Amino acid sequence: MNLSSPDSGNGHRVVFQFVSPDVASQKALISNLKNLLAAWPEVEIEVVVHGPGISLVTTQQTQHARQLQTFADSHHVRFVVCENSLRSKQLSLADMLPFVETVPVAIVELILKQEQGWAYIKGGL
Repeated sequence: MNLSSPDSGNGHRVVFQFVSPDVASQKALISNLKNLLAAWPEVEIEVVVHGPGISLVTTQQTQHARQLQTFADSHHVRFVVCENSLRSKQLSLADMLPFVETVPVAIVELILKQEQGWAYIKGGL
């Protein structure tokens, strides 16, 4: 990076995969998002949540609703949850935080993003 003209992150796209119910992993993901957005405030981010990681974005289980809402509102971070995971846990979109969207299959979403040139990061610990 050229320090005389810092990179704002514009044009960069990053997809995070998040699958852990662990609170320490959730905090690590939030820290990764904060650090990335501090360095690149204009980066495009999508967090794909599936399997046991759904607790991160479930209204009744999350401990991070306010922080995630800030990411979604202020930084346009997109949080998506796998519809297969919702079905397997007998949950619906109504059980998720209000800004959460769905994708039919998390793994397919991750593959498509990578094929479109998005950088892949496994979120958590």
